[in-house]
Amino acid sequence: MLRIESLSFARGGRAILRGVSLSVAGGEFVALLGPNGAGKSTLLKHAAGVLPAPIGTIFLDGTDRARLSPREAARIVAYVPQGREPDIPYRAREIVAQARYPFLSTWRPAAREDRERVERALDRVGIKAFADRVFSTLSGGEQQKVLLAAALAQDARLLLVDEPTTFLDPHFQEEIFHVLSDVRRRENLALLVATHEVNRALLAADRIVALRDGEVVREGAPGTIASAEALEAIYGVRFLLARHPNTDRLLIVPRAEGSA
Repeated sequence: MLRIESLSFARGGRAILRGVSLSVAGGEFVALLGPNGAGKSTLLKHAAGVLPAPIGTIFLDGTDRARLSPREAARIVAYVPQGREPDIPYRAREIVAQARYPFLSTWRPAAREDRERVERALDRVGIKAFADRVFSTLSGGEQQKVLLAAALAQDARLLLVDEPTTFLDPHFQEEIFHVLSDVRRRENLALLVATHEVNRALLAADRIVALRDGEVVREGAPGTIASAEALEAIYGVRFLLARHPNTDRLLIVPRAEGSA
């Protein structure tokens, strides 16, 4: 669904991405890890078409993105940005309905099918109870759910999700990752999710791609990333790990106070 080849990008004389190549297959959940400034958000914005790619090639479902119109690309890929958007003056349902734009035109206004898709997305993410509230009155977790519902209503087959749990409490973090895993499984969507939630990525993802200083430094199944050496190569600090009691996967655990 997504293939990126030798993507490089610089801004203000600083290289942000350096020849990055990666792929996401249909139905695959790939987590994008890396420290702040590694280039995760920039990479997602290029793949989503928010930023142009000056060097490198991006393929969506086998077609060079540069050859696709915005409407054609939007039928393949949906993008969920990070952070809160408190000033959007629309109701949650209206925002989700606007995501049907790839299928609408002057000659093809919203129809029953579009309304059903919107209601299905609201239900899938569990936000029908506040679907008629103004977006700016919602909490950070509720806003994130609205943006995710909009991406689902778009009927894209690839979701690019940037830091979906930023500033959210553990309850909403759990809910957001549950929704992502559930829609991937039920609808066979491809997911590329940038996150700082390393443990959730190790538990939920099929594969990990890790960036550092704009380059891919590690890539593989969660088990190959869950080692002190691999995580230190990604983040530059040492980690302690222990096995999850249910899945037996290795996870990060806090170091004891004063430990080396």
